[in-house]
Amino acid sequence: MVPDTLLAAFRSLSNRNFRYLWFGQVLAATAMHADMMARSWLVWELTGSSTSVATVLVARALPMLVLGLFGGVAADMFNRRRLLMFIQAWTLLMHAAMAVLLLTDLIELWHVYALAFGLGTGMAMNQPVRTSIIPNLVGKKDMINAMSLNSIAINSTRFIGPAAISALIIATDVGWAYVWAAMAFLLVIWTTSKIAIPEISSRKSRGNPVHQLVEGFVYIGRHRAILALVLLGMGPLAIGFSHQVLLPQLVEEQYGRGIGLMGVIQSVGSIGGLTGGLFIASRREVSYKGKLMLFAATSYGVALLAFSGAVYMWMAFPLIIWIGASQTLFRAGNSASLMELAPDRLRGRIISATLLDTALAPVAGLAAGFAADRWGVSAGYMLLSAGCLGIVALVMLIYPKIKNL
Repeated sequence: MVPDTLLAAFRSLSNRNFRYLWFGQVLAATAMHADMMARSWLVWELTGSSTSVATVLVARALPMLVLGLFGGVAADMFNRRRLLMFIQAWTLLMHAAMAVLLLTDLIELWHVYALAFGLGTGMAMNQPVRTSIIPNLVGKKDMINAMSLNSIAINSTRFIGPAAISALIIATDVGWAYVWAAMAFLLVIWTTSKIAIPEISSRKSRGNPVHQLVEGFVYIGRHRAILALVLLGMGPLAIGFSHQVLLPQLVEEQYGRGIGLMGVIQSVGSIGGLTGGLFIASRREVSYKGKLMLFAATSYGVALLAFSGAVYMWMAFPLIIWIGASQTLFRAGNSASLMELAPDRLRGRIISATLLDTALAPVAGLAAGFAADRWGVSAGYMLLSAGCLGIVALVMLIYPKIKNL
């Protein structure tokens, strides 16, 4: 017999349209892990610099600073399913181009930067559209469940994905990681074509896109709870998440290993993500989202600080599990809270504002990479920990009522 709590954790999948959206998320997540693993290791091998690894992340994040915001405008103005399919076709093209360049031995560092920018363009448009669809597919009572299942999709694929991709790279070539990513996005396009999204006339925004963008920011500025949620995300989703740029240096210089260990560490981290995701998804109702977010963001910062002293390899595994759980709990609570507070006609724009957190991650990664190159990898982790914990303290000073959400 399957426990009732486990069944409850997956209740949103009983909705046919959300089920197709979720399976698309699973496939897209496998491609994302392949890209992140392959790109980070490729740049590390080409340059031997954590700063260079972080610089490529900057190239990927630049489109999010501008296009991500207009992606939210587009999500509120146009047919979301067609827009999502176009974005996914673009992402497929970027992965295929990387595969061809790598497998034909034509790859140069500038290619990595250019195609990282191209993938960032797709991601900048994808996330506001995909996330803003969810409230139109599931009811308010299942919102946090659906958001948690999105995190479960990412973490379940990360459980075997990075380790499998690292094994594939060791056995063949980095290019085959991108062959897999391209194949995954072919299937993502198919699952998206099966989704029927209810059209809500009040959702359609009209007028100048710049005016539409300004309207979204004015709304955020006038609603302190939403503003606090966006700012709080800068901790775990921007500063904290950028710790991944330090992994190549950590495994090679501190532990004397290679990409195989890097893949294992990434996969082990998914255990925490899955545990956190299943916990929150199995709750019928979560009335403590504010406290949950504050706890998760603080835990993330403390775990990064502990990583700075993880001189033995075995120490990395419990810490990466801790980080995975903290990020999943935070993301589920943050996304659900934003979707509940935002009106449907503005959801895309409000979600796009959270992409500023993602876009800032490479900036934090650059600072951490510079510190790691100059003073050692521990210094990079200490810097990220201070930033993450500082954001929590700042938000509590600005809007202490966030704990009551």
